[in-house]
Formats: sequence, C-alpha cells, structure tokens
Amino acid sequence: MKAVVAENLTILYDGKPALEGVSFSLDEGETLLLLGPNGAGKTSLLKTISCFHWEYTGRVEVFGREPCEARELIGYVPQSHSLNERVPLTALEVVAMGAIYRRGFVHFKIPRETMERAEKALEFVGLGGLGERLFSQLSGGQKQRVLLARALISDPKLLLLDEPLSALDPSARAEVAGVLSKIKSRKGLTMVITTHDINPLLDIGDRVMLINKRLIAFGRPEEVLTDDVIKSVYGPLARVIPVGGKLFCITGDVHLHRHGGGGR
Repeated sequence: MKAVVAENLTILYDGKPALEGVSFSLDEGETLLLLGPNGAGKTSLLKTISCFHWEYTGRVEVFGREPCEARELIGYVPQSHSLNERVPLTALEVVAMGAIYRRGFVHFKIPRETMERAEKALEFVGLGGLGERLFSQLSGGQKQRVLLARALISDPKLLLLDEPLSALDPSARAEVAGVLSKIKSRKGLTMVITTHDINPLLDIGDRVMLINKRLIAFGRPEEVLTDDVIKSVYGPLARVIPVGGKLFCITGDVHLHRHGGGGR
C-alpha cells in the first residue's frame, strides 16, 4: 500500500510557493531521507503531509486519505520542541503527552495504562531508567529520544522527523540513529526524515529525495547521490568521491556518504 502519495504538489505561504510541482510516492514501510539546503521546502513538506499546513494545490494523500483525515496515523517530531522546560515535567510525563492529548486528558489525570505504555516507549528508545528524571535535566540526545518515544506511544503508521540529528554531538547522533534503525526493523513504520547529515541514516534509507523549492531527484540512494545531482542542489564545489568502496558526497559544510555495493 502507498503510505504517501503527492501529485503536482505546490505548497503555498500567503499565495507564494515554498515548494512547487512535486510528485512522488512512498510505499508502506519505506524510509525516505529528505535533503536540501536551508529554505528548500523540507519542513513545509512535512507540515503539509502531517496536516499542520493546509495551503497547497495538487494532491497529497496519506494511506489513501487526505492528510487531515489521517492525523491519527501520523507521528510528528519537529526540529525544535515547544515544551516549556521551566515546567517540571518528567521524561515519563512528556512521553505520556503523546497519548493523553489525543484522548483529552489533562496532565494531572494521566491514566495508569498510559503511564505503563509511556514506560515501555522509554525502554524502547533506551531510556528505561530515566522516566523520573526531569526533561529539562536530560542531555540533547536523551531529549530527542524522549520526543521519539512521545511520537511512538500513539502507535503511528507514519513517522515524520524534522532534522532529528541536528545540534547533537557525534555520540548522540549515533544513539538517535540507532533508535531510528530499531524503529524501522522492529516496528516497520514508514518514515520521512529531513537531515543535513545523511551519514548515520543511509543504512535505513530506502529512498532519497533532494529538493530546492522543487523536486531535484527522487530514487534509491545509489541513483540519487551522484555528482550531477549533488552539484545541482549544493553548488559547483559539491562532488561525490569514491573512497575505499564507499561514496562520499562533499557539499561544502556537510559530508554525505553511503556504503558501496548497492543501496537499499
């Protein structure tokens, strides 16, 4: 089944296009890595798919439905969270928010069953012992994994992640990438992930899309990550270099690589 379908999709803000004429489809269970420079329209695409933005022309469907009709099937992790860290919420309570907001509960009336599900979600992302720790006291990588757990508690079929590796140190990036790999292998979710650093994610990427206000390329990693495509997005200094059986894509301030021997 097609998880996401877009046909001639143009996303507008105040009548002006942020992303124009995009068509693609993503099968259920596939992971799409979405690349492009700042301002290319990556976040706009995620917000439109998740029904946080409604001004568009063309067609977009999520599991055969309009985005706003499929919201219960979608988990969304924005680039920056909107939690007020001066409120003393524990990691467990933050995760539980992913369920209680959908059911209309307020914070101090979290059902026991929801708290148990939140504990299991924290264990899944490798934070089972930190449920009572204040969210504000967690490291950046731990916070990102808590936000992943919050998205997972509602059992989505489609997970949208906006720059989940940004502002993390290399160790934390590896931890978060490991959780995303675990989500793919154990839960089989469809994922769309925007990223500037594709290095830790290419092992889970079934498709790669490059955009810059329009669709530049879409396909399997070995089809898309070429000299011509990378240069068209990141400029004439970008290039693809084979080193030791791997391809390294140099884009100026971001290095992209994939394993040789065929992509996924």
